[in-house]
Amino acid sequence: MKYCCSYEEQWKPKDRLVIFRMYQRNFDGYEECVYKEYGNRYPDHFIEETAEILLVRE
Repeated sequence: MKYCCSYEEQWKPKDRLVIFRMYQRNFDGYEECVYKEYGNRYPDHFIEETAEILLVRE
């Protein structure tokens, strides 16, 4: 699973601006393929330039 992008969305229950991070896992082996629907739907999308984004597995 790899980080793809982040996007801002107005979260309805509390009416707050929230940043969602999109992660993607490709089971077909084509790691360069990225689902782009969220980037097309939300104009405030970006790729975070953080030092490290951790995945938490339960």
